[in-house]
Amino acid sequence: MLVLSRRVNESIQIGTDIEVMVIDVRGDVVRLGITAPQSTQIWRKELWDVIVQENKTASEAPNVSSLKGTPQLPLSAFSKLSKIPTVHVSSIAKE
Repeated sequence: MLVLSRRVNESIQIGTDIEVMVIDVRGDVVRLGITAPQSTQIWRKELWDVIVQENKTASEAPNVSSLKGTPQLPLSAFSKLSKIPTVHVSSIAKE
């Protein structure tokens, strides 16, 4: 692992087309700005780990055609980390 020290408004260059700049440091939180081609996928590590695990689980799952009954959809990687509150239709209808 390469470890670099940077100050606010300093950056590092990865290859020819990716730049990572330190935008702000507040306590133990660092805000980074990333300039990269639009085709480059950039993920938070904790989300990437969930996606990799779900792909691994899905690849090890039995064939759907061999299951009896209604097949169950796997949880989305985003549903595990989502913080968007759920609105129930029944509570809207009562208003």
